[in-house]
Amino acid sequence: MLIKDLTAVIAGATGGIGTEICKKFSERGAKIVAIARSKEKLSNLTGKIGKDNIFPVECDFTDQIELRKAVELVQDRLSTIDILVNSAGIGIYGGIEDIKVTDWERSFAVNVDAPFYLIKSFLPLLRNSTRALVINLGSGMGEIPMAGRSVYCATKFALRGMTLSLAEEFAKTNIRFVHLALGSVLTGFGPMTLKEKKEENLKGKSYLTPASVAERITHIIENDEIEDEIRIYPTGYASEKSIS
Repeated sequence: MLIKDLTAVIAGATGGIGTEICKKFSERGAKIVAIARSKEKLSNLTGKIGKDNIFPVECDFTDQIELRKAVELVQDRLSTIDILVNSAGIGIYGGIEDIKVTDWERSFAVNVDAPFYLIKSFLPLLRNSTRALVINLGSGMGEIPMAGRSVYCATKFALRGMTLSLAEEFAKTNIRFVHLALGSVLTGFGPMTLKEKKEENLKGKSYLTPASVAERITHIIENDEIEDEIRIYPTGYASEKSIS
C-alpha cells in the first residue's frame, strides 16, 4: 500500500518514535495529523516537516476534556483517516508498595484509555478509507512479566489484548489492526536516560533506534506485510533479565 497521499493521524507525535514516524510518512507523501502534549515540540516538528504537510493538535492524553476537543478538531478537518498510529506512552516503574494510585491512573489513561478513545471516535473516518490501518505501539512487556514493572506491564498487556481482539472483530472489514511489540529503544523512555542507554549500547547492549522503527513500519505498510501482531526486538531482548 503506497503511503503517498494517505492521511495519517499520529498520536504521541513528538516522542522519539512518533517524530520519526511523522518524518518518514511525510517523506513518502502522506498528510500528517500530529497529536501531542507539548505545543513547543509540535511547533518544532511542524518546522521540520513543513506547515503545508502537517496539522498539529495539542492534547494532554490524561485530560478527557482535552482529548475530546482534539478528536473534534480532527473530525472537523478530515473526512477520512487511512492510518492511525497510537505511539503515545508513559512508563512508571517501581514496586507496588511505592506506586501511587495516581501513577496507575495516569499510566492507563495514556497507554490504554487514549488509544481506545481515539480508535472508537475515529472509526467513522477509518471506515471511509479504502484500506485503513491502526497500529498500536506496544511492548515486549505486554507478554513478558517483570518484577517492579507491574503497572507498565498491566497497561501493555491491556493494549495488546485490546488490539488483538479488535483485529479479530474487524477481520472482515476494511480496517486492519496491528499490535507492534517493541523491545528496548534508544530513547529517554523508561527507567534509563538516553545517555545511560547510549553508554550501555557502546558496551554491546543492543537497542532499536526510533528511525529504524519508523523505517520498519513504513516497510510493513508499503509491502503489505501486515499481521495482527509484529514483534521488533533487538538482539537478546526477550532473554534478558533486566529489560529497559
